Amino acid sequence: MSVGNLTNKLTIDSTVGPLAQQIQTWSARVDSFKEWLDTMPDATLEAEPFSYTPDDVALLKSATNDMFTLSQVYQGKIDHTPASDLSVFVGRIAGVPMV
Repeated sequence: MSVGNLTNKLTIDSTVGPLAQQIQTWSARVDSFKEWLDTMPDATLEAEPFSYTPDDVALLKSATNDMFTLSQVYQGKIDHTPASDLSVFVGRIAGVPMV
């Protein structure tokens, strides 16, 4: 008998299916959010009811741009060369480090 989780077709399918659904949903949501964010001037985001600092606005827009780039690569709409780390700004707004 093996120790830990058994890996079989059911565990693989129940892992990969939700991952595929999540990336499809995520990609569409990123595109929609960026489309909305692009309509918002920095001054609007810095005023009530948002009250972001200028640094926060820059971080928000940088992270959104990186997520949008990743979404566009996933959808085959752009080539991303040379490679770059698209996790830097996203990691800063995520709050909790991924392990």
